[in-house]
Amino acid sequence: MKEFLVFAISTLNFLISYSQEKNFLLNRPLLSAVDSIEKVYKGEEFIPTFTISVSKDYFPNADKFDLATPLIFFRKGNTFSTEMNYYFSLPDSTIRLISYSWDGNPKLSDELNALFETNADYFSEYFGHSGEIKNETHDTWAQKSLTWENDIVHVYQFIVSGKNTNRVRVLISWK
Repeated sequence: MKEFLVFAISTLNFLISYSQEKNFLLNRPLLSAVDSIEKVYKGEEFIPTFTISVSKDYFPNADKFDLATPLIFFRKGNTFSTEMNYYFSLPDSTIRLISYSWDGNPKLSDELNALFETNADYFSEYFGHSGEIKNETHDTWAQKSLTWENDIVHVYQFIVSGKNTNRVRVLISWK
């Protein structure tokens, strides 16, 4: 019975992690295509009533662009919803960054870790290497991050675990 439970839990974690969004946009989409992309994934648009910005080091060359408030969509998933943020520059309306984010409570830490590892496998296969890893430990939270890049695209994935936050985020930007 114990072996069956271990097998069932492992299989469930595998299925949960693979049921999440895996269709990462590694080729820069046009801003005009975002609504069509999100319609395919049944993304529900969220229109913020406040300004959203990023720090100058959030992604490579972020400080070189005048970014508009991003287009934000939520895609419902079996375990997590995926928050999509499409950041674009003004006045040219070029998408500069896409952020994929999955939030969970501490009870979902195993599922978030499985998602992080599944994403890491996906990007490692795409780029042909396992990425640069960095671990940080602080008093109330810890972060593990991986970075991949080539001549065209930069991908940064991180997982943050702590008392008040449990999140996996993937940032895709273009050079």
